[in-house]
Amino acid sequence: MNNKDIKLEYIHKWLITCCFLIIVMVVIGGLTRLTNSGLSIVEWNIFSGIFPPLFNDDWIELFNKYKQFPEFRLVNKNINLNEFKFIFWMEYIHRIWGRLIFIIFLVPLIIFLKKKYIPRKFRKHFFVILFLILLQGTLGWYMVKSGLIDKPDVSHYRLSIHLIMAFIIYGYLLFITFSIYNLKKKKKKNKKNKNFFIINVILIFLILITVFSGGMVAGLDAGLVYNTFPLMGETFIPFDIWNLNPKFINFLENPVTVQFDHRILGIITFILTLVLWFYTRIHDLSSGIKKKTNILLLFVIIQISLGVATLLSYVAIPIALLHQLGALIFYTLSIWTLKSLPFMSK
Repeated sequence: MNNKDIKLEYIHKWLITCCFLIIVMVVIGGLTRLTNSGLSIVEWNIFSGIFPPLFNDDWIELFNKYKQFPEFRLVNKNINLNEFKFIFWMEYIHRIWGRLIFIIFLVPLIIFLKKKYIPRKFRKHFFVILFLILLQGTLGWYMVKSGLIDKPDVSHYRLSIHLIMAFIIYGYLLFITFSIYNLKKKKKKNKKNKNFFIINVILIFLILITVFSGGMVAGLDAGLVYNTFPLMGETFIPFDIWNLNPKFINFLENPVTVQFDHRILGIITFILTLVLWFYTRIHDLSSGIKKKTNILLLFVIIQISLGVATLLSYVAIPIALLHQLGALIFYTLSIWTLKSLPFMSK
């Protein structure tokens, strides 16, 4: 390899590492939410918060601080110190992992910029991602803060924004990762399959909308209101879907409507993936693209099955966690397919 290829190889491996760290972060975040651990740390100390409690007196002090907030008074008033330690460690790992992502992204970025390893056309993108990572940390605390005032629940709006921001940062990083890989492999730019490209882009945006909807479901505990499928109770469209006034607020705050929306978005995502799959057959695209759409179609079926299983199990933690991870994998596959197109090589 020449010197340029070696530089690109370093950047490529660094970006893969960052993507992997975010995947783990999404899993940790999901587990934190599902175990109701997110409100166990009631302060945001950027630097001193790195160090965990070491002695029993430290634990007692943190536990006493926790007792001053709504979650303890209204939900966990019978919790003991050992039970508090479990939810504390869940949230602590979540926060530390976020700091780790920031460091692993920032330090190599400074080094690569100083050594001029990063191609000029990519530099602005890395600064945007750095800003988004910092913003994500702030949004995380903004989300937690909403559950420390009156109600022991974080705002489902803030939760959904925090979740979708993680997907956006990951997708942005992944897109650049594939671009660096294609640059390293010296793939040619060749404009073809424009309609396929448009459908693929729409699919990616639809996945993001569905993920946002999933955050709303999680934030409102809407996965527990109707645990049947394909019917919601005894009908496809439940009668209490318009319970709130004004009517539009049902789409945002009625758990029944929010769950219904998520179901519909999942079905539309499946249909669009099927359209993408058929398009490759009708227009006889390359075997590589066909294989990728085969994988996409298979995985959207798996993801819908996981969603149904999550409902039927009354949001069992392992299944719900797999469903969230499945969304991230499906999102990854959709970007991988897009970046495999000839005209998306650079």
